[in-house]
Amino acid sequence: MEQMEHFEIAILVENESGALSRISGMFTRRGFNIHSLTVGETEDPCFSRMTISAEGDETIRRQIVKQLAKLYNVKELKVMERDTSVKRELALIKLKNSPATRS
Repeated sequence: MEQMEHFEIAILVENESGALSRISGMFTRRGFNIHSLTVGETEDPCFSRMTISAEGDETIRRQIVKQLAKLYNVKELKVMERDTSVKRELALIKLKNSPATRS
């Protein structure tokens, strides 16, 4: 049995209503779990970039890529290699501060 590992997929999709729903629905219908999902508009307002983080072995990864490639909204698809990609995390922290305690 192959070892389960984290992987990220970068997807360029048409920027239209329902694209996110179709792609996340594909994961749901096939029983795959999405660990994280980020979507943002690109420089070209006709397209959005989705980055999906999931977990699975090589067979599951290949199946996800094949199923995503079949969706008509998907224009470009790339599995991000662990050695050549950069991962970052962002934290938004809210502090309560009064004028008396500011320095």
